[in-house]
Amino acid sequence: MPNLAPAQRADTEKAKLEGKPMYPEGLFGLDWLRATILPVALFGIAFFTLYLRLDGVRVWRAIVLMVAIAIIALLGAKLFSLYTRGWDVRPLSQELRGGLRYPGAALAIVLLGPFLKRLILPKLPMTRFLDVLAITVCFSFALVRISCFLNGCCTGIQCDAGYCISFPKGSMAWYVQYQAGALADPSHDSHPVLPLNLLFMVGSFAVGLFLMWFDAKRSYNGQLALLYLFLHDGIKGLLEALREPYVAELQITSLSISAAGLAGLLLIAFIRRRRKDKGAGGP
Repeated sequence: MPNLAPAQRADTEKAKLEGKPMYPEGLFGLDWLRATILPVALFGIAFFTLYLRLDGVRVWRAIVLMVAIAIIALLGAKLFSLYTRGWDVRPLSQELRGGLRYPGAALAIVLLGPFLKRLILPKLPMTRFLDVLAITVCFSFALVRISCFLNGCCTGIQCDAGYCISFPKGSMAWYVQYQAGALADPSHDSHPVLPLNLLFMVGSFAVGLFLMWFDAKRSYNGQLALLYLFLHDGIKGLLEALREPYVAELQITSLSISAAGLAGLLLIAFIRRRRKDKGAGGP
């Protein structure tokens, strides 16, 4: 555009980018999400399979189950992303580069995971399946956040503290600021923002470690799954308040899932206490 004035060039460039988020290229010319999604999926399958071997579960059935769960999780994450965007469907090449929302994956797993378990691993107790799946999901989502960091997406509010990070041109953080007219020079990196993606990663990893430690101390099968809903989504829901741009549906859904997990824990604790009291009061 050599014949355009600087202001015209900026307007033309902005028009080209309008509604077309970009991501830095990762391995082999792919954006980081597509470059890392297969290794993360393989990790999740291996972790889930090896953990269930302690329960005498056949390896190949566990692998088939995890592959099926990974597929429905991705579909759920994509559908929830479309929902938060008002069902604004972009070209396939753009949809493949991002647009995945965790609450959709969580809801898909909760709703369809038990059905897949009954179909593929009918002998495995449902509650034990959910416990092991909860631990696996924690570590898998922690690894997915690495791609969020490399792509510069899922970032927080603009800040100037030492822990705040600037992301390069083409990242989602840069694109959001570019659309808002906050960048004086589009060739520069984004203004420093809170690395919310890393906080999400630490939260998922910490909950996963806690659940592994608590596994040997659990009072009943299914307790880990409820703790996962309460802790993991509770932490995520609180952190969502710092996301920029803020997406209310993400925070509301995560906090609702966390509340459901807490309600389940309290209900089961109440039922177990009543049974214990009745047993103690018997002849």
